[in-house]
Amino acid sequence: MKTHWKKAFNKDYLGSHDLEDGKDLVAVIDHVEVREVKDSTGKSSNCNVAVFTTKIKPMILNVTNCKTVKAFAGSNYIEDWKNVPVTICIREVAAFGETVEALRIKQTQPSMEKAELTPEHQMWGKAVEHLRKPGSKIEDILSRYKLSEANKAKLMEEAV
Repeated sequence: MKTHWKKAFNKDYLGSHDLEDGKDLVAVIDHVEVREVKDSTGKSSNCNVAVFTTKIKPMILNVTNCKTVKAFAGSNYIEDWKNVPVTICIREVAAFGETVEALRIKQTQPSMEKAELTPEHQMWGKAVEHLRKPGSKIEDILSRYKLSEANKAKLMEEAV
């Protein structure tokens, strides 16, 4: 396996070099938050950053990508952009007087089948922990996973 030259810079955010051989990446947004981000010159600015449900780097959302996620979520508010499935791809764009590779969220939203949450699933323990927190609801879990009635009852029992 070869190493892309940009990987040597230990970037904290998803970049075109992180997509395997330019293949699209399907992911689900866990949440979007505003973070202070430094550019290559050291200048800081606040950016919308998508954090995903899987272990991939967060992605800085530019205006174009924000508009796409907004359309998928049906809301202008980043707090409503939870559990939104997206397809991330690489596009050649004009920037800074040259053509560069940039990440874009495709205009067509992928259909995502929710994973079945079972006691054997790696996230079962986290689901139990979540339900133990004050104010948490089973609907939080059901927004991400399919859950049989038997496993729903078992999850609720373990969370008590």
